[in-house]
Parts: sequence; C-alpha cells; structure tokens
Amino acid sequence: MPGSLSARRRILAVSAGGFCGTLTRYLVSICITGWLGKSWPYDLLLINITGALLLAFVTTLADATFLVGPTRRLFINVGFLGAYTTFSSFALSSDILLQGGEWLPAFLFLVVSLIGGALAILLGDRMGFWCASKVRGAIARPQVTRKLTQPLNVPVAQQHMRTDHLDVQDDLLLPDEDHTHQIRQGRSDR
Repeated sequence: MPGSLSARRRILAVSAGGFCGTLTRYLVSICITGWLGKSWPYDLLLINITGALLLAFVTTLADATFLVGPTRRLFINVGFLGAYTTFSSFALSSDILLQGGEWLPAFLFLVVSLIGGALAILLGDRMGFWCASKVRGAIARPQVTRKLTQPLNVPVAQQHMRTDHLDVQDDLLLPDEDHTHQIRQGRSDR
C-alpha cells in the first residue's frame, strides 16, 4: 500500500523529532532565562505558546495541503512538539510559584499560559489556512484530524492517508521495509 508507513519509519520519525525537540527546548530555555532571568517562568511560557502555534499551523497544513505528509507530521507534531512542549513543566513551574507564596505571579502564569496557548492555536490555525490557500492543491476547508496519535494506533489497513504527500515515498528518514526489500531483490537479480 503506497500510503502506509511501516512501524519502523513511524518510530524513527517520532524519535528523531523528539530528539530535536528536546534540544530546541533546552537551548530556548537557556537563552530566555539568560536574557530575562529565572524570577518567573518566561521560558516555559514562550515554549508552550510557540509550541501551540506551531502545532496548529502544521496540523492545518497537513490537513489542507500535500506539504506535510505522514512522516513529517509524526516528526513535527508528535516527536518535535511533543518533546518541545510538556505539561509537566507547566505544572511544576506553577507549583514552585505557589509553594514560594507567589500567588499573583502563579495566577498570572496560569492565565497567560492558558489564554496565550488558546490564542496561539487560533493564530496558527489561521496561518495554516492562509498558507494552504496560497499553495496549489489546497482544499477550501479541510476536515480536521487533530488526533496526533492516530497514525501510530490505527492499523495500516484502516489509515486513510493521502498518497500525494511529499514524504510518502521520499525516504525522508529511511525507506520503508518493503521498499528496502525490493531494492535488495533488484540488486541481486542483476
């Protein structure tokens, strides 16, 4: 089936994205705390809001165009952004502020994070639709498929992936197992 991804390819996409997301989160955190200090969790606020923006943007592009195919979607949405943004750090920062008796900063952090994240999702969604409208092959209003883990949990036979994505057969990370087997057989037949 040309539109399906092997389990190996899916795991590698998520793993590679997670590695890159973790490093990016660390570097952004160092830069922000170096610039604004550690008195308030500015780094986590920026990371979570930009992560929400990117998640909505990439998801909209994936749903509306051929630019973000299944492998790239797993790499960016599940791997990279899954590692880049984490709820546990958000909760820990809130708890640290509350335990320090800093009720107002804790409340502001929670409110700004939640409202900022929601606004970032709306903005990312609008940006994605705008970009999709500029790309040939975009559809007017895609059917939203916000389930990030669907490609990992749904059996290959039930996946309804488009085959016109750029990365279905492009060997972005590694070729699928069936493709590698066909290449090996082709070489041995010569």
